[in-house]
Amino acid sequence: MESASHPQTADQALNALMDGNRRHLAGDRRLPSHSPLGERHAEGQRPFAAIIACSDSRVSAALLFDLDRGNLFVSRVAGNSIDTGTLGSTEYAVAELGVQLVMVLGHSDCGAVNAAMGVADGSAEFPAERFGAISAVVDAVVPSVRSIPADQRTVANCVEANARAQAKELAGAGPVIGPAVEAGRLRVASALCDVETGRVELL
Repeated sequence: MESASHPQTADQALNALMDGNRRHLAGDRRLPSHSPLGERHAEGQRPFAAIIACSDSRVSAALLFDLDRGNLFVSRVAGNSIDTGTLGSTEYAVAELGVQLVMVLGHSDCGAVNAAMGVADGSAEFPAERFGAISAVVDAVVPSVRSIPADQRTVANCVEANARAQAKELAGAGPVIGPAVEAGRLRVASALCDVETGRVELL
C-alpha cells in the first residue's frame, strides 16, 4: 500500500479523486491510502470524501478512483438519488467523519434512469403492489427526467440531469449538509462515469 497525505480541503480531496481516476485509466494501479490511520483499519475510519453512487455492479468507486479501503465513504442506491439512506449516511460522513467533499456519481446506461424515462413518457409503470420498493427508487429519478424537454430526453442527457439534480438537492438538505455548504466547510460535486472506459468527468 502506498501512503499519501490526507486532503485538507475539498479541492485537495477532489484532486485526489481525479488523480486516481487518471491512474485507473492509464492502468497504473497503486491503491494509495490518504487515511492517517493507514492500514490500522480496526482503529476506525478517516475517509477524505463521501460518494453517492448507483448500485450498478459496473460502478465501483474505489476501483474508479484507485484507492485503498478506508478512503471513501460510499452510499449506493439505484439511480444515485437522495433518499433517507443515502442522505443519513452522508450526513454521518460529514458530521462525524469530517469529510469535506461529497460527490454524486452518475453513470452511462443507467437502468434506473432508463426506467424513469419510461415513466415520464407514459410507456412504463412500476406499481408498488407488483414491483415493491422499486417504484419508489424509480420515482426518485422521474423529476430529473421531466425537467428536460421531451424531445431532448436522451439517456445521456437524463443521466446528467439526474446527477446534477441529486447533487443540488443534497447541497440544500438540512440540518447537516446545507449549513456545511453555506459555511464553506463542504463541497458537493456531481460527476459521470462512462461504464465502458471507466472515465469520470465532473459536471
